[in-house]
Amino acid sequence: MMNKSRLLTNKKAIYTILIAGILVLMLLNFWGWIFVRGVETQLLQQLSQQWKRNSDVYALQISEKFIFEDLGFPRDEIRLIPLQQLLYEFQRTGELAHIFIVSLDRSRFITPDLDANGQAAIRDFALNDSLFQKASLGRESFVERIKFSNQYFLTTYTPIVDVGVATAILIVDARADIFDTLTFFRQTLLYTGVAGILIIGLFAALIVMSIRRLFQIQEKLYQQSRLAQLGQMAAMVAHEIRNPLSIIKGSAEVLRKKYRGQGDELFDFIPDEINRLNRLVSDFLQFARHKTLALKLANPNEMIETLVKQFNDPRIELALTNPSPLIKISDDAFKQVLLNIIENARQSTPEKDKGGAIIIKSRLVNRPKRLCIEITDNGKGMSAETVQHIFEPFFSTRATGSGLGMAITQQLVTQMNGEITVDSEEGHGAVVTLFFPVKI
Repeated sequence: MMNKSRLLTNKKAIYTILIAGILVLMLLNFWGWIFVRGVETQLLQQLSQQWKRNSDVYALQISEKFIFEDLGFPRDEIRLIPLQQLLYEFQRTGELAHIFIVSLDRSRFITPDLDANGQAAIRDFALNDSLFQKASLGRESFVERIKFSNQYFLTTYTPIVDVGVATAILIVDARADIFDTLTFFRQTLLYTGVAGILIIGLFAALIVMSIRRLFQIQEKLYQQSRLAQLGQMAAMVAHEIRNPLSIIKGSAEVLRKKYRGQGDELFDFIPDEINRLNRLVSDFLQFARHKTLALKLANPNEMIETLVKQFNDPRIELALTNPSPLIKISDDAFKQVLLNIIENARQSTPEKDKGGAIIIKSRLVNRPKRLCIEITDNGKGMSAETVQHIFEPFFSTRATGSGLGMAITQQLVTQMNGEITVDSEEGHGAVVTLFFPVKI
């Protein structure tokens, strides 16, 4: 059971099995195609030998019963009638498509047909010049397989020999239906195999997508379980830290008043650091609580413009779609999301006089219909590794950061049924994109 469980959770093993299955099917289909080709080659050899023997028998009977004169043909037309009848008998009993005799100079033909039309059709028969010349040497018969009108034929060129010399060539043309069947079977096997591979490939793609989705869900559940444990621990630690911090801050204020005349800067550092720790504790508590948000329809442009006015930063420029569609959000959560993103952009972007710029754009996108909000800066950017881990809790590139800002941002965006993506390249700024469904 343990090995089976490990196999089912091993992506590499599952993908290997799928690929191996497709390869085995391809090999089986290829082997079947090769097997049919081998059978076809053997049948061609056997049928060729058989038709060569049949043609040799036909030629021998013709040479024994008829004497050919003047390059192989008798001049008396009356003497041709028995020969034509013999050819007709060969054609009928052998179920031949064609059988006829050709003079060596190809000027005369003897066919089983007595009518002129049949003889004219034979004259248009496409002879193989090479095989005809070889047969005219009088040594042996030659066979070729031809395809005409999607049908296969075996054509035999057999010399009619008189005293060791070829006097004419006997052409025997027979249907080879077995090759039509083999060709159909080979094509069907090929098409079926390709279709099978495509179907299995489609199912494999669906299975791979499902497996990837399952692994993503499994990873997400694991992260949620881990975050829940971290959240509980953070909440406990935060509650335990806040009380001593309040006491320390109060004591620092008393000491600063008592020794005000000495002007020691340490009395200013203590409250500042305590305030920073308080903010860190607040982040821990907010991340741990994961409270449900009260969503309502709101105009995002108004919130963005109000927040930008509060920053009063000349680097920030607005390019918002007008009029803005309404989206279902929590006012406080939406403001905190923008605050976290814009504050990160401000910290990584140079001053206005040095070319620093932060652009907040919005536009409508379709399929599905959503409002897209982009916060773009031309700051120092982030490495690919940083982008990959940017939403992980407690991950930060700043020494004084809690590593919860973007994790909380993603949490809030998800609770508002939105989506957040980050695209950045080191030295070329960053683009944070928010998507929210639009109320239709």
